[in-house]
Amino acid sequence: MGFLFNPYIIRRIIVYGSSVVVLFIILFLGRGFAQGGPSGTPSLLTFDGIERALMGNAMKTVERDSNIQLRHEIADDNTNQDNNSVADKQVVYASARDIPPKDDSGRPNYVPGQLIVQFRGGVPHRRQDEIVNELGGRILRTLDVHSGQYLVVLSGGLSVPAAAEQLTKLQEVDYAEPNVLHYINDALPNDQYYSSYDGQSTELQRWYFGGIGTDSNLNAEAAWAVTTGSSNIVIAIIDTGVDIHHPDLAANMWVNPNLSQDTNAGYAGDVNGWDFYNDGPDPDPDLGNGTGDGNVFHGTFVAGVAAAVSDNGIGVVGASWYSQIMALKVFTSSGGAPSSAITEAIQFATDHSANIINMSFGSPYPVRSIANAIKQAHAQGIIAIAAAGNNDSSQRSYPASYPYVISVGGSGSGSVLSGGNASNMTTRANFSEYGPRAVDVVAPAVDIVSTAVLSMTDQSNGVGTAGEAAYFTGDGTSFASPLVAGEAALLLSRAQQLGLDGSIGPDTFARLILNATTDLGNDPAGGGAHWAGHGRVDYLAAIQQIGLGLVTAPIAPAGLNAKAAGTDTVQVSWENRSDNEQGFLIDRAEKSDGVVGSYETIAQADHGVTSFTDDTVLSGVTYLYRVAAYNVAATNFASRVAAVAVP
Repeated sequence: MGFLFNPYIIRRIIVYGSSVVVLFIILFLGRGFAQGGPSGTPSLLTFDGIERALMGNAMKTVERDSNIQLRHEIADDNTNQDNNSVADKQVVYASARDIPPKDDSGRPNYVPGQLIVQFRGGVPHRRQDEIVNELGGRILRTLDVHSGQYLVVLSGGLSVPAAAEQLTKLQEVDYAEPNVLHYINDALPNDQYYSSYDGQSTELQRWYFGGIGTDSNLNAEAAWAVTTGSSNIVIAIIDTGVDIHHPDLAANMWVNPNLSQDTNAGYAGDVNGWDFYNDGPDPDPDLGNGTGDGNVFHGTFVAGVAAAVSDNGIGVVGASWYSQIMALKVFTSSGGAPSSAITEAIQFATDHSANIINMSFGSPYPVRSIANAIKQAHAQGIIAIAAAGNNDSSQRSYPASYPYVISVGGSGSGSVLSGGNASNMTTRANFSEYGPRAVDVVAPAVDIVSTAVLSMTDQSNGVGTAGEAAYFTGDGTSFASPLVAGEAALLLSRAQQLGLDGSIGPDTFARLILNATTDLGNDPAGGGAHWAGHGRVDYLAAIQQIGLGLVTAPIAPAGLNAKAAGTDTVQVSWENRSDNEQGFLIDRAEKSDGVVGSYETIAQADHGVTSFTDDTVLSGVTYLYRVAAYNVAATNFASRVAAVAVP
């Protein structure tokens, strides 16, 4: 509560991306995104009316004096290919021996003594245990029970590459790979602070949401006249944790509607998300120990860019005003996020009906466990978005370069913090990845303003109290990515307004985002003519394309099966082959003396559901079931019916 009565804090630290070795991908770092803390205490600034400064007339004017510290952060990731479908990206997986234990700055590339192992279907659990025990290891955690994927700890003297090589030679093993670490980029502080805002109408956000002059930039203000978002849309923020009590985020935090079910599933107490790094229910960021702590602010910042509470008289506006924020923590206060935590976070988002996943981090090494989790999320209709990277190169980074992920690069600043020049908005942010191999689209990535939380390092430097809510400014493709995640939320909201929710698949939404863009032209600093992929996203242009013309008929389900479970219940299951069904119809008929009666619809199932329990059957009766996928365009039944005789 102290934050609500104390001056708002904004800090500015300029961070520089790491240098890039371009000859071999093996030498690339998993350099993530904005991080770092100030080397000293920044001077306090005064500002009359933070709302006027942040959004001009786009938000309510609040007459109050606010003390502001400006800190500027730089964030990152990298990736992509020149086509109109993010589903077509090609991934080449490195062998474990091709991944050095440490990158060229001395950070570990993977968790020592750990492997992610996926067994082939049909391998008994006893045999799985035998294989792991023979390596002198043990199964630490099940990552995906359905696919036979486990996190394995090696307790013997075998190295990670050697153990992975031995396992991959076995017929029972699909793959074995190191538990690769993904990073938010290291940051170097710059002590250039701003102190001349008092009485100025700086509009710190409006330049990217509304533009300057004839360049409307994201064209968000015009888009907001159509839709400002919906609380039915959930954005999963896989990051360093989110300050769930931040006054500009709390009202938009996702609240789990199925707490009792999750208690039995191993996620007891997951009210607003989960901490996959520490395996606990609190997704708030770890505040650190006063040394480094560069990751602390990041997830809270990303969440605010995508969906800060808006039109509430305080702080900042999010791209989507009302979307829910699902906080999925995979980092601690410093260091990298392991593949195992990221994989589990994606699975959690999928199982808990997230609509969008944002991933503002990266590694140069693709891993199958994350790629498979993203594929499963896509099959459930989830739109995945990731930051392209801050290494000033055309090299791919992951997760941004996986199939089904939109990779977001960064364009320049029109903020008064950088001179307020509209022409800068069409240039490449000088740290951003570039080119069609690394980037699908771009969004502003410099002088972004958002929510934050103070770390122990901040406290030790005399900047507030650790855990205190704040506002920062930041640079990095980490912060361009949630601008596109917010755009995706607006598109889903518009489809919902038109009664088309569930009828438009994730690939169609991805194509809208890729094609509704502004061409930014040539980048003379190495990026060339296609540095921005398909261009800078345009919210309004994308929203205006939402309509019935995008809806195609859903693919009929397959593999229909009905099985009696006692004398009064039948379990019906099917394979979902569509990604744009609004739901399923379950029809039933009775068969007597070889004659089939008329079918009647007995139930409807939601999008993505693949089973139904019929508890209205009678003993001694034979039933026939058929299942159809439906949306506003068509209703398509499975080609075969399933028959079952209830004992």
